Amino acid sequence: METPGSCLQLSHFLCLPLWSVMNSQSLAAEFANRTSGFWSYMTREALADWVVRADGEPQPFGALPSAGPRLPGLIRAINDADAKSLREVALGIAGIVIRTTIPAAAESAGQHWLLTPYANGAERWFRLTVGMCWAAEISYFDDGRITTIFRMADTPVSRALAEGSLRAEDLTKFGITRRTDGLRTFAEDATVYHCPDIDGLLWFLDQPAVGEAIRLMNARLVATGQFAWQRSYDPDLAEEAWAAAEALSLPDPANLPIPPLDETHGHPGRPIPGAFPEWQAIDPEAQEAARDEHDRLMVLLMTRLNDFGIKPFQPTDPDVGLAWRTPDGRLHIAEAKSALGPSEADRLRLGLGQLLDHRHRLESDGRPQAYLLVSGIEDDTWPAICASADVRLLVATESEAWRLD
Repeated sequence: METPGSCLQLSHFLCLPLWSVMNSQSLAAEFANRTSGFWSYMTREALADWVVRADGEPQPFGALPSAGPRLPGLIRAINDADAKSLREVALGIAGIVIRTTIPAAAESAGQHWLLTPYANGAERWFRLTVGMCWAAEISYFDDGRITTIFRMADTPVSRALAEGSLRAEDLTKFGITRRTDGLRTFAEDATVYHCPDIDGLLWFLDQPAVGEAIRLMNARLVATGQFAWQRSYDPDLAEEAWAAAEALSLPDPANLPIPPLDETHGHPGRPIPGAFPEWQAIDPEAQEAARDEHDRLMVLLMTRLNDFGIKPFQPTDPDVGLAWRTPDGRLHIAEAKSALGPSEADRLRLGLGQLLDHRHRLESDGRPQAYLLVSGIEDDTWPAICASADVRLLVATESEAWRLD
């Protein structure tokens, strides 16, 4: 089975050059004749600019707040190398396509696009419908394969093939095939491409003409104003895809540097199992509530990092709650502690001890900045205690004032 999630990121589709045959003015003129409810989200001119601008960005994760609570579980599923979930990876690919190639995707969900699951024997797939027809299908199979099909405008791809910026022999090398689309609209400027595996998909999505073509097709589809599937829209699936895309885009924890042999301390080797075991409740409901609180704290931290344009990740050796790097290259690590436990002091001591242990094991490329994240605090001496250990105490109710650099 291939491990498809390791390299796929939201950065795909981002390099979109200005068109040589169609600029935003001519595209806005095309949209001028379209009557669509989509114009309540974007003007015709804004949609045209979105299609052709060279610095196109995926819609931020925070644009769909309801997806936030799903992120921690999806990160765990996708980063679990022993149980890689093809479903979550395929769903993440769908989410990447949604967030990078559907205009105003968060705002127009269920009104101009939807994601639908299907199954047929060993094949299962997600179909993305935009406007009046399907726009992409991401299939995953019992043997570990993931394949993709995209409907896109033909003009940008044909132009790139003619100019040489996209080569037919490269398409052949990756097994990417084209077929004529039967979509009878937009002057029949439509085509379909099939990617047989993850390697082909990664290469295909990196081609600027492909991003142009998919964005143009989806812009035209929403501009028609035709969408008859509002009742079929599944908000849970859309939120899961949105969060799965974010989980796929996080840096691979394996990219963390391995500490070298140190004559004083020796090689750190594996973390000691159970060195700082989390306190466990006997009551399953209380234990589940504590996990939910922990996940909410992590989502809050991820959201704040996203506001600063910082991508977090989850190291596995040692198993840190969350980590990120600032532009200066410094590593930052954080642990969240729920309210579950024998006392506030025990909970904070446990979290502080975990952080000191993690920080020591990760000091090979400089001392990480450590953070302890809690929902609230009663004993006001704890900020000073944490500060004395050079650990920043983050209280959820004060998130607007957090220093994360």
